[in-house]
Amino acid sequence: MFKKIILALAVLACASFATWDYYPIPQNKNGGAEAGLYYDKDHRWSQAGLKMGARLTMIKSLEIAFTGWGYQFWNEEDCSGCVNGGDGLRDLTIGGRFEIAPMITAFLDFNLPVGDDEYDGAGTNPPSSGEFSIYAGAQFSAPTKMDGLLFGTEAGFLWGFEHDNHERGLDIHVGAEVGYTIPKVGLTPYIGMLLKFRLSESVWYDGNDTEHGYADRRSRQYNLWMGIAYDITPMITVKGQFIFRNEKYKGVWTDGNPHHLGGDANGLYMAAVFNF
Repeated sequence: MFKKIILALAVLACASFATWDYYPIPQNKNGGAEAGLYYDKDHRWSQAGLKMGARLTMIKSLEIAFTGWGYQFWNEEDCSGCVNGGDGLRDLTIGGRFEIAPMITAFLDFNLPVGDDEYDGAGTNPPSSGEFSIYAGAQFSAPTKMDGLLFGTEAGFLWGFEHDNHERGLDIHVGAEVGYTIPKVGLTPYIGMLLKFRLSESVWYDGNDTEHGYADRRSRQYNLWMGIAYDITPMITVKGQFIFRNEKYKGVWTDGNPHHLGGDANGLYMAAVFNF
């Protein structure tokens, strides 16, 4: 049971940390907002909730975004002795992107642990991990000769600060997404992937402030998503996607380590996007 508890907690801590997308900053829009429902499941564990975000182009080539916030309906394991729970407000990520060259965009995100971190009982996980972290890196997106073809890549480092006597190892994320907007239809099928890799060991500190390692360096998680977006109007888009996650954890598997890379899960996400 402890395995599922930690995996679920890690899914929340990691899944909320992401840039808005891998594509260049829109130059013909002032911003947008997105609200969507998510559902993830792995064996007897599941979670569901509402995620919301917004982005605003402050000046040309500079975008500010708020992502990951919302409300978690539940995060629990279906087991003997487990209770229902894990609901509450989610953490908020505030970030910015700046186009430093025509094909290169730098980004910096801050995860703020403003969500509910109250433990509801056996088999449940709160929406917030209580960790303040920074995600920084760059994106590359080259123009293509085919009209409607979208392609973007991203690489960044995730650095978590010490909290509750635990400190996450340094992670690197490498991702890419490709999509194609069918001319005169407004339908865009897309597929993306993300690799998370732990570069340094996560640690915890005992009552004497002695450091202990989890030996989790070189752990990795593979993420794959496939979806379709449809432009109802130039200002309103709806989308849905399937998400698949698989983790290869290398360290000491213990219920005391809150810094797994996200575990295994299959999920569904459906959202509406409003552009302005």
